[in-house]
Amino acid sequence: MKKFISIYKIKKKTILSALAFSYVTVLFLFGLIYWSIANTSRGDFFVFQKDVNMTTKVDAFKKNLNIKIKSRELKNTVEDLISSDEYKRPFANLEIVDDSGSSIKVFSFDKSLGKLWANYYSTLLKDKGVTHISLEDMGEDRVNSKFNSCKLKICFYTVNKNGMYKSFNCYKKNQANQLRKVDTKYMWVNDYTMLKSKFLKEEYYYYPLNFYFSKLVENSISFLDNSPLVLKSVVCGNFKYPIGNFIYFSAVTITTLGYGDILPNSIIVRFMVIMETILGIIIVGTFTSCLFWNRN
Repeated sequence: MKKFISIYKIKKKTILSALAFSYVTVLFLFGLIYWSIANTSRGDFFVFQKDVNMTTKVDAFKKNLNIKIKSRELKNTVEDLISSDEYKRPFANLEIVDDSGSSIKVFSFDKSLGKLWANYYSTLLKDKGVTHISLEDMGEDRVNSKFNSCKLKICFYTVNKNGMYKSFNCYKKNQANQLRKVDTKYMWVNDYTMLKSKFLKEEYYYYPLNFYFSKLVENSISFLDNSPLVLKSVVCGNFKYPIGNFIYFSAVTITTLGYGDILPNSIIVRFMVIMETILGIIIVGTFTSCLFWNRN
């Protein structure tokens, strides 16, 4: 009887606050548990709607490479890479020594990179503001006996803001004052002699990025960065899922909305979903009852 009287004396506002706090606590607690389970199981204990899963993988891809995806075109290109079988491509890491010192380069050892990688690198550089390239033939360098490759030093430029030149024109060496150098990379390209005679003209030194660079990457056996390693890691699920997705899933569960963009795919998670739903209903029911509780 004394306990009942002490509970009765508790202010209505205090009870409602405690119930609201309990509701939010359950929501976040279960969200953290779902997130932990997802990362432990590499997402196998959940079924994600295609858009949700792809967005997560794209975010992991750009985070691991420390790149920014500003345009929809680049996002689509990354999605194409993730959806493809490129992560299965055999590659090797080789230590290369050049004028900037020694570095590890990633090489494709079965075939040239092809159009998908050419589109990705071209779009990535364009997203960074690169407009032109210049090429320096470093001579034949057969890193793979299958290919007769040539080592190229490629410098990347962007048109000066005050310049009169356009990003789609070829320019001569004496017009360099209108371009600003932003980066230098080395690339090993197959059949460069043929490409040079077919696409490049001796009177020009600076070539627009869009067309010429794509042709080089298509025939290259070397990647410009660690993208293939990151791609394989992302496709195989070696990344952390964002916690926000599972706080959202917990909120959808406890409110019994159930949109279906994230679904439980294991007995453990399904049991937890049932428990969270029951707790949510109990707390909401109690809250509603107390809200209209007339102590008089």
